Order: sequence, then structure tokens, then C-alpha cells
Amino acid sequence: MNTLASLFFENTHIYQDKTLFGFKDGKNWKTISWNKSKELVENIALGLHEIGVKKNDKISLIAENSYKWCVIDLSIMSLGAITVPGYTTSNEEEIFYLLSHSDSSIVFVNSKLLPIILKILPKLKKIKCVICLDNTPKDNFKKNAKFLNFNELLEIGYKSSLHDKFLETFVSKLKKDDVVSLIYTSGTSSTPKGVMLTNTSIISNILGAYELVKDINIKEHRFLSIIPLSHAYEHTAGFLLPVYLGAEIYFNDNRDQIVNDLQNVQPTLMVAVPRLYDLLYKKINNQLLTQNKTSQKLFYKTIELGTKDFQGHNLTFVEKLINNVLTLIIRKKIRNKFGGQLQAFISGGAALNYKVGLFFQSLGINILQGYGQTECSPLISCNPMHSIKIDTVGPVIKGLEVKISADNEILVKGASVMKGYWKDQQSTNKTIINGWLHTGDLGILDKHNYIKITGRVNEMIVSSGGENIAPVPIENLLLTYEEIEQILIFGHNKPFLTAIIVPNETLIKGTQNIFEHNSLFQEIINEVNKQLSQSKKIRKFLLTDQSFNIQNSQLTPTLKIKRRVIAAEYKHQLENLYKKSFF
Repeated sequence: MNTLASLFFENTHIYQDKTLFGFKDGKNWKTISWNKSKELVENIALGLHEIGVKKNDKISLIAENSYKWCVIDLSIMSLGAITVPGYTTSNEEEIFYLLSHSDSSIVFVNSKLLPIILKILPKLKKIKCVICLDNTPKDNFKKNAKFLNFNELLEIGYKSSLHDKFLETFVSKLKKDDVVSLIYTSGTSSTPKGVMLTNTSIISNILGAYELVKDINIKEHRFLSIIPLSHAYEHTAGFLLPVYLGAEIYFNDNRDQIVNDLQNVQPTLMVAVPRLYDLLYKKINNQLLTQNKTSQKLFYKTIELGTKDFQGHNLTFVEKLINNVLTLIIRKKIRNKFGGQLQAFISGGAALNYKVGLFFQSLGINILQGYGQTECSPLISCNPMHSIKIDTVGPVIKGLEVKISADNEILVKGASVMKGYWKDQQSTNKTIINGWLHTGDLGILDKHNYIKITGRVNEMIVSSGGENIAPVPIENLLLTYEEIEQILIFGHNKPFLTAIIVPNETLIKGTQNIFEHNSLFQEIINEVNKQLSQSKKIRKFLLTDQSFNIQNSQLTPTLKIKRRVIAAEYKHQLENLYKKSFF
């Protein structure tokens, strides 16, 4: 198993007519077998070969999660070409940068983004062909643009004379060090960089991830895919790991239908970002408010005893009996809401709210918080199933080494580390030094070698008094309060810290003036300040009813906060906080 393509074709022989992908057609679920997937992969790959795709060609793929996304990616890998994933939420400028910087020669795209592609196409001299995943009529497009839809590409591949020699002509000639993916970083603090991931780096990461789930006593795994496949986290953990496991992958196409999809698909594992768990937490608590007093008391007792048990406190004999009964009447009911088969949620991409993590653990729902970077294919560490520490991102996975530098930066070494940044040797040399990946994340190792993230090197706030302050731990403290939806701490080159707070939308619903809630948030700030040293206390804050989101460019497609963008947007309001101060 030296390459991802050979892994896929080898497993096709094993699983044959077993389901690989599940998707919704209207309200009904349909499935595609391993054999059918193999047929699609071959036809797409041969279709691409017939229109001139060669080894190491870059092919952009900008579309929603679907079985088509996955088989296209496998087809590109099978030819030895390189997939360049893009986000459907990207704007014209971001898409142009992705296509031009990557030197893409082909672009797969959905019909919604076609107008953007056609607008910028005259400036993209290297693009030879645009392929629409939807079967859009050709007459919608300019005559001078080479255009195919998905079915036309399949037809070209179907007519190829190389079917009988496909594996020996293409797949058997692939090398383990071949680059298979060029995944661009989110660009929170600089221009996005193209991370070159190889067969070796991703397979090594899959094997490390497998160690975390291999002891789960489940015959057949099912995954529900909700994070964009263009995210390295979902690409490895939500797609290629299931392919390795011989699992089934189902695609959610509507965030509002996640609970229904969980019940229908009955996943055993699910990869998601903390934002989802926050939403589920709020949904469960909101539904609880509609229940009678007895149901509420039973639920709160379940949380109380479940928390006590999870944190290692001894339960009395009576408490154990009550807890066992509550498992049957409360926890089982919650478990069934998630399909009844869920062994664990896997959380990554941002810090998990401790309060939310504890809530789910007390209900018997495991959340395995992990940590990674695109530059490491991406998984670096994760909490194991039977030894979860919510306030950590777990120990390093098998196959990697981690150490903490003198400046508290997390350094990583191993086969999962990227080959480098595309067309950026200078940044590569700064990031990988003597084989160690300098993550730019700050952290510590506890006595059991579990990693705790304390901040980002480039997010450090240096006050006017010379104090180095990591904003993330302070932000995480404040995010444990339900009243706070989002927050950003500010104070670079300033005498003290301030904050921009986005209140919980339920709290401000119907409010004409959000500033009437100032006193409530001042109380929360006062409570948190009691836990902080003098230089880390928040002296002033401002409220906004405008969330940080992708549409206003204040969040990256991977839901990371763009601190500089937000600070620039609120520049005048922040400056006023300091002008009005007597400190």
C-alpha cells in the first residue's frame, strides 16, 4: 500500500458490491457500491487522460461534498496528477488566486460558481478545460471556452481503449513520494500557501488515525460527512480513512437536516468542527425548556452524575443505581437522537468549548478532540477513546514525534509532514527546520504527554508595556458562557486588553438596542477577570450584532477567525475604547 490509488483499487477487490457512498436524491437516500465507484474512477481518469491530462498536472476541484467529489479526487490520484481543492464559499479574488497560483490546467466546478469561472477565464491562460459537475447544457457558455459536463467526461473515458490496461498503465507506475494534493492554507495572517501532500504523508496520517479507532468493536463503520472535503481534516479523516477502513460514507447536503441525517444514516463515527457541537448543545438545551419539570430534573441529574463519574469522582452506591437508571431512560434517548450507533464524534479545526465537551461526555457521547495542521496531512494528536481529557488535544498519534521549543512552540516530526509549500521555498525553509515542522502553535505537554494548546505565535498580543499575552485561552474562558457566541480579544501595542463580543442570537432576538445588555456582559467580564493576572484582565468591551462569518470575510472557509480583518473593521470603535479610558 504505497499509494492512495492502489489502496482504493485493492479494497475494491475486497468489498465489491458493498456500499461505499450514500447520498440524498430529493428526500430518499441512494447508495453507490465499491464496484460502481471503481467504474466511475476509471472512466473519469481515462476521460481526463484523453483530453490531455498528464502526471503532475494540477486539477482544481471546487464543489460541494458528494460522491462525485470523491471519485474525481481518486481519478486524479490514479493518473498521478494533483488535486487542488477549493471552497465553494470563496469569492472571485480567492478563486482566481487558487487557479493561477496553482497553475491548474483543468477545473471541476459546480454550476453556481461557473459564472465566476467564466468571468476570470480569459485571464487564466493555463486552463485548458472547465468541467461542470452538474449536467449543464453547453449553450450556456461562451463558444471559445472548452467546456464539458460530468456525463460527457464519463462518455469520453468509457470509449477509451485503455480499460484493460488501466492499472498497469497508470496506477502501478505511481510513486509513494508523488504529490497527490495541493491544499491551500486558510490565510488567516498571510497569503494562502499551497501545501504539497504526498501519498506517503497522507497514508502515514491514516495509519496514525487508525490506531485511534481500531479497538472500537464495530463490524462496519459508517461516516456522515459534513465538513467541506477541501479541508485537509475532512479529506483525510472523513474520506480517505473511511476508504482505508472499508467504511460507508454518507453526505449531508443541508446543515438544518443534520439531526435527521444522524437518525437515518446511524453513523458510527463523525468528523466535525466545534461549531457543530455548540449548535447541538444549544438545540438540546432549548428543547429541554419545552419539557415538563420532571423531565428537566431527570436530565439535570443525568448531567450532574455523568459529570461526576467522567471526572473520576466516586459515586455512592445509591448514585450508581440512579446513574444506571438514567443511562436507560435519558442517555439512551439522547444516543438514539444521534442514530443509536455513534461511538464518537471527532472534533478538530478549533478549540472545543470545555463546557460543551463535558456536557456530551456526561450524556455518554464521546468527543475526541484532536489537533492538526494542513502541513501535517493534517492530524497531529487526538484524545484516545478510553482516556479523554477535554481540556487537551490528546497525545501525539503513532508515527509522529512532538516536542516543545524553548519559546513554547509545538514542533512535529514524522512521515506525515508535508513535502513543502508550492512555489515557496523560502517559507518552506522557515517552517521545516532539520526535519521539524514549526507549527506556529504554542503549547505545553502535561505529565501524561497530552498536548494543551495555549495560542498562536503570530496571534500573540504584545502590550505597550512589553507583556506577551495569548488571546485564545482568555477567549475560551469567555466562550464557556452561553451568552457569548463569538469573541475577539484586542490589545496589540495598547496599555490593556479590550474585547469585541458577539452575543448569543437568542439573547438579543427582538432587542432594539443590544447595548441594553451591557451590564450582563460586564458581570461576565468581571467574573472571568477574577481568574486572570493583572495584564490579562479585560478593561473595556464593545458589543456587535454582526457575527464573524465567511460572507463578511471575518472567518476563513475553515471557520478560523481573521483577527486582522476584524480589528480593521472595528478600528474606530476600538480606538474609542482607549480614548475614553483613564488607565
